[in-house]
Amino acid sequence: MEKRKEYEDHHRKVCVPDMHAHLSCLTEEYGKGLSMEQARALGEKELEIRTRHGIITFFSCGTPGEWEFMQKYRFPGSGEEKERDILLSFGIHPWHADQYQPEDFIEYFRKCDAVGEIGMDSVWCDVPLPVQRRSFEQQLQIAADLHKPIVLHTKGQEELIGEMIRGFPENICVHWYSGDRKVFDKFLDLGCYFTCGPDMADACVKPGMEPRSHVQQETAELYRHMLKAIPLDHLFIETDGISAVAWAKGTEYLEPEEIPLVLGENLEYAANQKEQSGEEMANQMLHNLHCFLKR
Repeated sequence: MEKRKEYEDHHRKVCVPDMHAHLSCLTEEYGKGLSMEQARALGEKELEIRTRHGIITFFSCGTPGEWEFMQKYRFPGSGEEKERDILLSFGIHPWHADQYQPEDFIEYFRKCDAVGEIGMDSVWCDVPLPVQRRSFEQQLQIAADLHKPIVLHTKGQEELIGEMIRGFPENICVHWYSGDRKVFDKFLDLGCYFTCGPDMADACVKPGMEPRSHVQQETAELYRHMLKAIPLDHLFIETDGISAVAWAKGTEYLEPEEIPLVLGENLEYAANQKEQSGEEMANQMLHNLHCFLKR
């Protein structure tokens, strides 16, 4: 509670972008067993928290159903013209590549702010890689035709995806990169934007403290390398949603109120590594967001 109060006092006037998130009520961990009314109430609660803390959120819709559900949240109320501080990406997530044909949802691609998250996954996914690759290739072409930026999911397939996106004409954001450092450098050479995941501040422990595991040591070293290498104008932070934050922290459940705290911790860590103030870093990331969207 004390840490949250400290964050609120320090960041009250700072708008912080969460470059990649999933609304909690749409995740299996938080939405299972909820009625539609209960799901919408949970979604409204999370959006109220995000809005109150000045968080501009890029929500990812990985299925047509998620896209349709999220349309209810784009405006704060009937008759009001001002949109909420949310952006929506749409794409057939590689986990669902065997269930949907991208060409059936061209209208959704036309209306989204970015195409994604799209890509391939050989770690957390049983969908055959040829099926994932075909869906990914189709969505890359759709994004190029519509002049849309893309958000990438690259788990276990970083090297192949790096080759497939070579020459893609629009902006690219690699979300929560966790692959090989040499392949990361290839994405960097392609001019990609990057998000650092919600585990960054926890993994990169304070000087003088030993990491909790060998895996955490490798994660911390990767993040330090990334933060040193990524230009300020291509850097973002993300939560990937509260269920991903809970997973990263090794717990089953966290309240949505933890979202601003986690973003604040990661913003401060990134700012310190880049020798910026938290406010300077937040403003830089907002500028990066406008450039990514070409607005």
